[in-house]
Amino acid sequence: MSSVVTIMSSTVANDLFVAKTYLEANDIICFVQDELMNRAYPGVTGGAKLCVAERDAIRAAELLIEGNFATKEDFEIPESTMRMVRIYEKITDFFKKKQ
Repeated sequence: MSSVVTIMSSTVANDLFVAKTYLEANDIICFVQDELMNRAYPGVTGGAKLCVAERDAIRAAELLIEGNFATKEDFEIPESTMRMVRIYEKITDFFKKKQ
């Protein structure tokens, strides 16, 4: 069984349903999560989420960019985050060597 990942989120669930239809038309199985929670408690859940199988995530991202539902930058990891990841990896490696 494949893991499920969030490929897109929005506080406007209808935007996600249009993107969902586009992905499904291109043979990507997906679903919208937290739509009702988002309607009842806007902003509490981080919005509704468009989810796909992990194995389909890259193709889904490509399709969302192609269909103008997202931009390439939406899927890139900011350099500041990558710096933190590298620092974390160095600290982790240091303590592994101590054991």
